[in-house]
Amino acid sequence: MLNLRLPHAVGSWLSRLTGQDDARRADPSDTVMRWPPTPTRVLASAERHAHKCIARALALEHPKGFLLAHVPLHKLVRVPLNQSYREWLSRTGLLTADFALCDEHGNVRSVVVMPLAGDQPRHVRKRERLLRVLEASGLPLTLWDREWQGDDDGDRLRSRLFPKPRGAGYYADMPQAH
Repeated sequence: MLNLRLPHAVGSWLSRLTGQDDARRADPSDTVMRWPPTPTRVLASAERHAHKCIARALALEHPKGFLLAHVPLHKLVRVPLNQSYREWLSRTGLLTADFALCDEHGNVRSVVVMPLAGDQPRHVRKRERLLRVLEASGLPLTLWDREWQGDDDGDRLRSRLFPKPRGAGYYADMPQAH
């Protein structure tokens, strides 16, 4: 009787010999083996340009402040815990703001969202939900035009990003000039 499994056995032996069989023998629940990760670009071209402009304006308002990119909504706002936080997180957990401008103490002072022009209806609904929550929080919110490439006056951009004047009790840890 002819053994028809011989080609399969030879192929398996060659695969093991060359190390190509390791991926198939790996644990199927191993995320790294199934989806090998590689570094990617975090900010697109328009986002990099916006980051530079926003960073300049932030330095005028909060010299020791932080500019964070792609921040999850649940890191920007707090909600009362008398309702189910898990339910709120399931509704808003995947929503992110493009930029969060924080003071030197890490408190969020302003948020920038960069909507896409021809977005899919699902993404538009998600963005509207994000905007609704951010507006209800009272945080200053700026919608950034991705097509804008001009250099804006730092003070004008600063007043757009931080529309509320500083209160009388405001304290900023400013660098001292000697």
